[in-house]
Amino acid sequence: MRTILTAAALSVAAFALPASAIELGMPLDCEIGKTCMIQNYVDAEPGIGAKDFECGPLAYDNHQGTDFRLRNRAEIDKGYNALATAPGVVVSTINDQPDHRFSGAQDDPFGCGNAVMIDHGAGWVSQYCHLAQGSVRVSRGQSVATGDPLGEVGSSGGTDFPHLHYAIRRFAAVVNPFTGVSPTGCDAASAQPLWSASTGLTYTPTALFGFGVTKVFPSLEIVKQDHAILTAPEGATAPVYIWLHLLGVRAGDSARLMAFGPDGRPFASELFEITEDETVYLANIGVEPSDMGLTYWPPGEYRARISFFTKGDEALREELTFDLPAPLPEDVRVGRNG
Repeated sequence: MRTILTAAALSVAAFALPASAIELGMPLDCEIGKTCMIQNYVDAEPGIGAKDFECGPLAYDNHQGTDFRLRNRAEIDKGYNALATAPGVVVSTINDQPDHRFSGAQDDPFGCGNAVMIDHGAGWVSQYCHLAQGSVRVSRGQSVATGDPLGEVGSSGGTDFPHLHYAIRRFAAVVNPFTGVSPTGCDAASAQPLWSASTGLTYTPTALFGFGVTKVFPSLEIVKQDHAILTAPEGATAPVYIWLHLLGVRAGDSARLMAFGPDGRPFASELFEITEDETVYLANIGVEPSDMGLTYWPPGEYRARISFFTKGDEALREELTFDLPAPLPEDVRVGRNG
């Protein structure tokens, strides 16, 4: 009975602890919104089902940390370092788990893989998962300061996308660093965030993870693998695909993709109505000259635009330009013969 009561008391202490007890720095050496984004937050629903702490879709059942995602799998080779979020002492490391390179489903979806755990005192412990095999550069008993590199993001453990899983606990109870309290529901009152103001970390309900124009069909597998594969359209008869990759969409949201010719007029436009909450959302439109009754694209500068709407309002808009060349002589001859 005494053990049970003590455990319960510790859980309450973890929930009620003021946010000022610890201040957290950035856990990954990346730039939020550019080289990395948050794909999953702590699951705020203590029972079956999952919601992030703002009642959005960026969580999954029993997720106990925050997933800082790289843009695609190819980014792993750039060597993004996990960073200590506060001063402390390393209490455990794992450094020998293989990097499976996302080649297949993992038996343990919660497997941490190569990892570092740091004791920050006063019951606070942080955890850093899915590091690259052999990259861990700290050892048990070593003291670390905020911002010290711990190891590089890899593909070890139970993961199918490139990210650092970061978790913070007090007396073994999960604490959401964005609210400063343990999860008790997505509409629960919260304390202050644990993040230092210098991190700039705030909740982002929808993030633009990728947008481009390519001659290659932008399948989900290619988008996940390497955006560099999605090379720009080449030639006066090339197909043109406009693609959009979002994190965090909800039922009722919508996205419009458009393309404009050198004369400024739109020649392709499609509205995608989103019918259910999704963590990852991909859409594209594709068009060829023949779809427009043309043999080849008119040469000049083209524009692509994506717009994202939530609750009927435009929440995001991005544009880019690309050039299509004048037709080659053989293109013109084909056109005349046609």
